[in-house]
Amino acid sequence: RQGFARSAAGNFHSLWADDLDAYAVRDGDLIRIDQRTLAQTVLLPAVGHEPVCFARLPDGMVYWSNNSRIGRLAGIEVRDVVTPTPNPAPIAYATTGGLPPGRYQVCFTNVGPDGESPSTEPLDFQLPHGGGIAITGLNGSTCVYATGPDGEVFNEIAPGSYLSLGNTGAACGTFMLGTMPAGQAIAHHLGSLLVARGRFLYISEPYRYGLLNVGRSFIPFPADITVVQPCEDGLYVCADKTYWIPGDPLNTTPVVVLPYGALLGSAVFDRREQTAYWQGPQGVVIAKPGGQVAVPQDEALTFASAASGATLVREQLGDKHLITSRFDVETI
Repeated sequence: RQGFARSAAGNFHSLWADDLDAYAVRDGDLIRIDQRTLAQTVLLPAVGHEPVCFARLPDGMVYWSNNSRIGRLAGIEVRDVVTPTPNPAPIAYATTGGLPPGRYQVCFTNVGPDGESPSTEPLDFQLPHGGGIAITGLNGSTCVYATGPDGEVFNEIAPGSYLSLGNTGAACGTFMLGTMPAGQAIAHHLGSLLVARGRFLYISEPYRYGLLNVGRSFIPFPADITVVQPCEDGLYVCADKTYWIPGDPLNTTPVVVLPYGALLGSAVFDRREQTAYWQGPQGVVIAKPGGQVAVPQDEALTFASAASGATLVREQLGDKHLITSRFDVETI
Protein backbone atom coordinates (compact mmCIF):
# COMPACT_ATOMS: atom_id res chain seq x y z
CA ARG A 1 0.00 0.00 0.00
CA GLN A 2 1.10 3.56 -0.53
CA GLY A 3 2.71 5.33 2.40
CA PHE A 4 2.81 9.02 3.09
CA ALA A 5 5.31 11.78 3.77
CA ARG A 6 4.88 15.31 5.04
CA SER A 7 4.50 17.70 2.13
CA ALA A 8 3.88 20.94 4.02
CA ALA A 9 4.61 22.12 7.54
CA GLY A 10 2.16 23.97 9.73
CA ASN A 11 -0.93 23.56 11.86
CA PHE A 12 -3.63 22.75 9.29
CA HIS A 13 -7.37 22.24 9.63
CA SER A 14 -10.55 22.51 7.53
CA LEU A 15 -9.00 21.19 4.31
CA TRP A 16 -11.46 21.30 1.40
CA ALA A 17 -10.94 20.57 -2.28
CA ASP A 18 -12.77 19.89 -5.53
CA ASP A 19 -11.61 19.56 -9.14
CA LEU A 20 -10.67 23.25 -9.36
CA ASP A 21 -9.47 24.54 -6.00
CA ALA A 22 -8.19 23.51 -2.60
CA TYR A 23 -8.47 25.62 0.55
CA ALA A 24 -7.51 25.17 4.19
CA VAL A 25 -6.62 27.05 7.34
CA ARG A 26 -2.92 27.02 8.21
CA ASP A 27 -1.70 28.55 11.46
CA GLY A 28 -4.93 30.56 11.64
CA ASP A 29 -4.72 31.92 8.05
CA LEU A 30 -7.12 30.98 5.26
CA ILE A 31 -5.00 29.72 2.36
CA ARG A 32 -5.35 28.34 -1.16
CA ILE A 33 -3.29 25.27 -2.05
CA ASP A 34 -2.15 24.69 -5.63
CA GLN A 35 -3.24 21.12 -6.33
CA ARG A 36 -0.30 20.44 -8.64
CA THR A 37 2.61 22.02 -6.78
CA LEU A 38 1.12 22.29 -3.26
CA ALA A 39 2.24 25.93 -3.20
CA GLN A 40 0.26 27.90 -0.61
CA THR A 41 -1.16 31.42 -0.92
CA VAL A 42 -2.48 33.28 2.12
CA LEU A 43 -5.88 34.75 1.24
CA LEU A 44 -7.12 36.00 4.60
CA PRO A 45 -4.83 36.24 7.62
CA ALA A 46 -6.03 35.58 11.15
CA VAL A 47 -9.39 33.96 10.44
CA GLY A 48 -8.91 32.04 13.69
CA HIS A 49 -8.95 28.38 14.64
CA GLU A 50 -12.67 27.66 14.39
CA PRO A 51 -13.60 25.01 11.78
CA VAL A 52 -14.31 26.45 8.34
CA CYS A 53 -16.98 25.02 6.04
CA PHE A 54 -16.91 25.39 2.24
CA ALA A 55 -19.32 24.86 -0.67
CA ARG A 56 -19.02 25.59 -4.37
CA LEU A 57 -22.19 27.17 -5.74
CA PRO A 58 -23.48 27.39 -9.33
CA ASP A 59 -22.01 30.90 -9.75
CA GLY A 60 -18.61 29.17 -9.74
CA MET A 61 -17.47 30.65 -6.44
CA VAL A 62 -16.58 28.80 -3.25
CA TYR A 63 -18.55 30.10 -0.27
CA TRP A 64 -16.97 29.74 3.15
CA SER A 65 -17.82 30.46 6.76
CA ASN A 66 -16.37 29.82 10.20
CA ASN A 67 -19.32 30.80 12.40
CA SER A 68 -18.04 34.36 12.72
CA ARG A 69 -17.23 35.36 9.12
CA ILE A 70 -18.71 34.50 5.73
CA GLY A 71 -17.49 35.23 2.23
CA ARG A 72 -16.70 33.96 -1.26
CA LEU A 73 -13.53 32.79 -3.00
CA ALA A 74 -12.72 32.76 -6.72
CA GLY A 75 -9.30 31.17 -7.03
CA ILE A 76 -7.08 33.53 -5.04
CA GLU A 77 -9.64 36.35 -5.15
CA VAL A 78 -11.44 37.09 -1.86
CA ARG A 79 -14.95 38.52 -2.20
CA ASP A 80 -17.73 39.62 0.13
CA VAL A 81 -20.84 37.45 0.22
CA VAL A 82 -22.78 40.56 -0.86
CA THR A 83 -22.04 44.27 -1.28
CA PRO A 84 -22.23 45.99 2.13
CA THR A 85 -25.14 48.33 2.90
CA PRO A 86 -24.13 52.04 2.82
CA ASN A 87 -22.39 52.86 6.10
CA PRO A 88 -22.62 55.66 6.97
CA ALA A 89 -25.91 56.03 5.15
CA PRO A 90 -26.58 59.18 3.14
CA ILE A 91 -28.34 61.99 4.98
CA ALA A 92 -31.84 63.07 3.97
CA TYR A 93 -33.95 65.92 5.36
CA ALA A 94 -37.07 67.89 4.40
CA THR A 95 -36.63 71.03 2.31
CA THR A 96 -38.55 73.09 -0.22
CA GLY A 97 -39.27 71.75 -3.68
CA GLY A 98 -42.01 70.81 -6.10
CA LEU A 99 -43.40 67.58 -4.64
CA PRO A 100 -47.15 67.21 -4.08
CA PRO A 101 -48.17 66.94 -0.43
CA GLY A 102 -48.12 63.50 1.18
CA ARG A 103 -46.03 60.92 2.98
CA TYR A 104 -42.77 60.01 1.25
CA GLN A 105 -40.13 57.40 2.03
CA VAL A 106 -36.57 57.01 0.77
CA CYS A 107 -33.89 54.32 1.14
CA PHE A 108 -30.40 53.68 -0.23
CA THR A 109 -28.31 50.79 -1.54
CA ASN A 110 -24.77 50.30 -2.81
CA VAL A 111 -23.95 48.58 -6.11
CA GLY A 112 -20.58 46.88 -6.55
CA PRO A 113 -18.86 43.81 -8.02
CA ASP A 114 -20.79 41.63 -5.58
CA GLY A 115 -24.19 42.94 -6.68
CA GLU A 116 -26.60 45.30 -4.98
CA SER A 117 -26.54 45.60 -1.22
CA PRO A 118 -29.52 45.28 1.09
CA SER A 119 -31.31 48.58 1.48
CA THR A 120 -30.97 50.92 4.42
CA GLU A 121 -33.90 51.41 6.77
CA PRO A 122 -36.42 53.65 4.99
CA LEU A 123 -36.66 57.27 6.07
CA ASP A 124 -40.14 58.80 6.40
CA PHE A 125 -41.16 62.38 5.50
CA GLN A 126 -44.57 64.05 5.72
CA LEU A 127 -44.31 66.90 3.22
CA PRO A 128 -46.62 69.87 2.63
CA HIS A 129 -47.39 71.28 -0.81
CA GLY A 130 -44.13 72.57 -2.32
CA GLY A 131 -41.92 70.33 -0.22
CA GLY A 132 -38.86 68.29 -1.16
CA ILE A 133 -36.22 65.97 0.28
CA ALA A 134 -32.59 67.10 0.30
CA ILE A 135 -30.07 64.23 0.13
CA THR A 136 -26.34 64.46 0.82
CA GLY A 137 -23.53 61.96 1.30
CA LEU A 138 -24.02 60.06 -1.97
CA ASN A 139 -21.16 58.47 -3.90
CA GLY A 140 -20.84 56.89 -7.31
CA SER A 141 -22.01 53.48 -6.13
CA THR A 142 -25.11 54.66 -4.24
CA CYS A 143 -28.62 54.07 -5.57
CA VAL A 144 -31.53 56.17 -4.26
CA TYR A 145 -35.07 54.79 -4.07
CA ALA A 146 -38.21 56.72 -3.16
CA THR A 147 -41.97 56.36 -3.06
CA GLY A 148 -44.50 58.74 -4.55
CA PRO A 149 -46.93 60.65 -2.30
CA ASP A 150 -48.54 58.16 0.11
CA GLY A 151 -46.99 55.34 -1.89
CA GLU A 152 -45.50 52.03 -0.75
CA VAL A 153 -43.30 50.97 -3.69
CA PHE A 154 -39.70 52.19 -3.70
CA ASN A 155 -38.56 53.08 -7.22
CA GLU A 156 -35.14 54.34 -8.23
CA ILE A 157 -34.73 58.07 -8.71
CA ALA A 158 -31.88 60.07 -10.19
CA PRO A 159 -29.00 60.57 -7.71
CA GLY A 160 -29.34 63.79 -5.77
CA SER A 161 -32.12 65.57 -3.92
CA TYR A 162 -35.74 64.52 -4.48
CA LEU A 163 -37.44 67.77 -5.38
CA SER A 164 -39.90 66.78 -8.10
CA LEU A 165 -41.70 63.55 -8.94
CA GLY A 166 -39.33 61.26 -10.78
CA ASN A 167 -39.61 57.87 -9.11
CA THR A 168 -39.98 56.06 -12.42
CA GLY A 169 -37.01 53.71 -12.21
CA ALA A 170 -36.91 50.05 -11.28
CA ALA A 171 -38.30 48.92 -7.96
CA CYS A 172 -35.77 48.21 -5.22
CA GLY A 173 -35.07 44.48 -5.41
CA THR A 174 -33.20 44.31 -2.10
CA PHE A 175 -35.61 46.34 0.00
CA MET A 176 -35.29 45.38 3.68
CA LEU A 177 -33.38 42.19 2.91
CA GLY A 178 -30.54 41.15 5.19
CA THR A 179 -27.07 39.72 4.62
CA MET A 180 -26.68 35.98 5.06
CA PRO A 181 -25.19 35.28 8.49
CA ALA A 182 -22.03 33.33 9.19
CA GLY A 183 -22.54 29.79 10.41
CA GLN A 184 -21.08 26.36 11.14
CA ALA A 185 -22.41 24.61 8.00
CA ILE A 186 -23.25 25.78 4.48
CA ALA A 187 -24.72 24.15 1.37
CA HIS A 188 -26.59 24.88 -1.86
CA HIS A 189 -30.13 23.64 -2.46
CA LEU A 190 -32.80 24.57 -5.02
CA GLY A 191 -31.07 27.78 -6.03
CA SER A 192 -30.45 29.04 -2.49
CA LEU A 193 -27.47 29.24 -0.18
CA LEU A 194 -28.17 27.45 3.11
CA VAL A 195 -26.37 28.50 6.28
CA ALA A 196 -26.73 26.76 9.64
CA ARG A 197 -26.04 29.12 12.52
CA GLY A 198 -26.62 27.60 15.93
CA ARG A 199 -30.01 25.89 15.80
CA PHE A 200 -31.34 27.99 12.91
CA LEU A 201 -31.16 27.09 9.23
CA TYR A 202 -31.14 30.23 7.04
CA ILE A 203 -32.16 30.11 3.38
CA SER A 204 -31.11 32.84 0.95
CA GLU A 205 -33.27 34.44 -1.69
CA PRO A 206 -33.29 32.22 -4.81
CA TYR A 207 -30.14 32.81 -6.91
CA ARG A 208 -29.18 35.76 -4.69
CA TYR A 209 -26.93 33.86 -2.37
CA GLY A 210 -25.88 36.72 -0.10
CA LEU A 211 -29.39 38.04 0.58
CA LEU A 212 -31.89 36.90 3.19
CA ASN A 213 -35.55 37.66 3.84
CA VAL A 214 -35.16 38.14 7.57
CA GLY A 215 -38.90 37.81 8.20
CA ARG A 216 -39.45 34.30 6.87
CA SER A 217 -36.39 32.55 5.42
CA PHE A 218 -35.26 30.48 8.39
CA ILE A 219 -36.18 27.22 10.11
CA PRO A 220 -35.54 26.69 13.85
CA PHE A 221 -34.51 23.28 15.19
CA PRO A 222 -34.46 22.06 18.82
CA ALA A 223 -30.63 21.91 18.98
CA ASP A 224 -27.57 23.18 17.14
CA ILE A 225 -27.30 21.93 13.57
CA THR A 226 -24.23 19.82 12.76
CA VAL A 227 -24.90 18.63 9.18
CA VAL A 228 -26.80 20.17 6.26
CA GLN A 229 -26.80 17.77 3.31
CA PRO A 230 -28.90 18.37 0.18
CA CYS A 231 -30.05 15.55 -2.10
CA GLU A 232 -31.76 15.78 -5.47
CA ASP A 233 -35.28 15.76 -4.02
CA GLY A 234 -34.83 17.15 -0.54
CA LEU A 235 -32.56 18.03 2.32
CA TYR A 236 -31.12 16.25 5.36
CA VAL A 237 -30.57 18.32 8.51
CA CYS A 238 -28.94 16.82 11.60
CA ALA A 239 -29.56 18.50 14.95
CA ASP A 240 -31.03 16.77 18.01
CA LYS A 241 -32.36 14.22 15.50
CA THR A 242 -31.89 13.61 11.79
CA TYR A 243 -34.58 15.25 9.68
CA TRP A 244 -35.55 14.79 6.04
CA ILE A 245 -37.10 17.86 4.43
CA PRO A 246 -38.63 17.02 1.05
CA GLY A 247 -38.82 19.64 -1.69
CA ASP A 248 -38.79 23.33 -0.79
CA PRO A 249 -37.68 23.56 2.85
CA LEU A 250 -39.78 26.69 3.46
CA ASN A 251 -42.98 25.03 2.28
CA THR A 252 -42.87 21.55 3.74
CA THR A 253 -42.61 19.78 7.10
CA PRO A 254 -39.44 18.04 8.35
CA VAL A 255 -39.72 14.29 8.90
CA VAL A 256 -37.63 12.52 11.57
CA VAL A 257 -35.66 9.64 10.00
CA LEU A 258 -33.19 8.93 12.85
CA PRO A 259 -33.59 9.61 16.58
CA TYR A 260 -30.15 11.23 16.84
CA GLY A 261 -28.01 13.74 14.99
CA ALA A 262 -24.49 13.68 13.54
CA LEU A 263 -20.91 14.70 14.21
CA LEU A 264 -20.19 18.26 13.16
CA GLY A 265 -18.67 18.56 9.69
CA SER A 266 -18.72 14.83 8.98
CA ALA A 267 -20.84 14.80 5.79
CA VAL A 268 -19.66 13.98 2.27
CA PHE A 269 -21.69 13.54 -0.91
CA ASP A 270 -21.00 11.07 -3.72
CA ARG A 271 -22.48 12.76 -6.79
CA ARG A 272 -22.09 9.71 -9.00
CA GLU A 273 -24.14 7.55 -6.64
CA GLN A 274 -26.34 10.43 -5.39
CA THR A 275 -25.60 9.21 -1.87
CA ALA A 276 -24.58 11.13 1.25
CA TYR A 277 -22.47 9.79 4.11
CA TRP A 278 -21.90 11.17 7.57
CA GLN A 279 -21.13 9.92 11.07
CA GLY A 280 -23.62 9.57 13.88
CA PRO A 281 -23.29 8.14 17.38
CA GLN A 282 -23.92 4.65 15.94
CA GLY A 283 -21.34 4.93 13.15
CA VAL A 284 -21.60 5.76 9.47
CA VAL A 285 -24.98 6.84 8.10
CA ILE A 286 -25.78 6.19 4.42
CA ALA A 287 -28.45 8.57 3.13
CA LYS A 288 -30.14 8.44 -0.26
CA PRO A 289 -32.82 10.57 -1.93
CA GLY A 290 -36.33 10.25 -0.58
CA GLY A 291 -35.28 10.20 3.06
CA GLN A 292 -33.86 6.66 2.89
CA VAL A 293 -31.17 6.14 5.53
CA ALA A 294 -29.18 3.10 6.71
CA VAL A 295 -26.76 2.65 9.62
CA PRO A 296 -24.71 -0.45 8.69
CA GLN A 297 -22.40 -0.35 11.73
CA ASP A 298 -25.18 0.01 14.29
CA GLU A 299 -25.21 -3.57 15.60
CA ALA A 300 -21.57 -4.42 14.79
CA LEU A 301 -19.50 -1.72 16.47
CA THR A 302 -19.63 0.51 19.53
CA PHE A 303 -18.48 4.13 19.26
CA ALA A 304 -17.54 6.58 21.97
CA SER A 305 -18.87 10.12 21.80
CA ALA A 306 -16.91 12.55 19.64
CA ALA A 307 -17.06 16.28 18.99
CA SER A 308 -16.64 16.25 15.21
CA GLY A 309 -15.72 14.06 12.30
CA ALA A 310 -14.47 13.92 8.72
CA THR A 311 -15.54 11.59 5.91
CA LEU A 312 -13.96 10.95 2.50
CA VAL A 313 -15.13 8.94 -0.49
CA ARG A 314 -11.99 7.63 -2.24
CA GLU A 315 -12.01 5.80 -5.57
CA GLN A 316 -8.81 4.42 -7.06
CA LEU A 317 -7.92 1.52 -9.38
CA GLY A 318 -11.53 0.40 -9.50
CA ASP A 319 -12.00 0.28 -5.74
CA LYS A 320 -14.16 2.69 -3.78
CA HIS A 321 -13.58 3.25 -0.07
CA LEU A 322 -15.24 5.33 2.59
CA ILE A 323 -12.66 6.78 5.00
CA THR A 324 -13.83 8.22 8.30
CA SER A 325 -12.18 9.93 11.23
CA ARG A 326 -13.60 11.06 14.58
CA PHE A 327 -12.07 13.85 16.64
CA ASP A 328 -12.02 14.61 20.38
CA VAL A 329 -13.25 11.11 21.16
CA GLU A 330 -14.21 10.33 24.75
CA THR A 331 -12.55 7.35 26.40
CA ILE A 332 -14.93 4.41 26.78
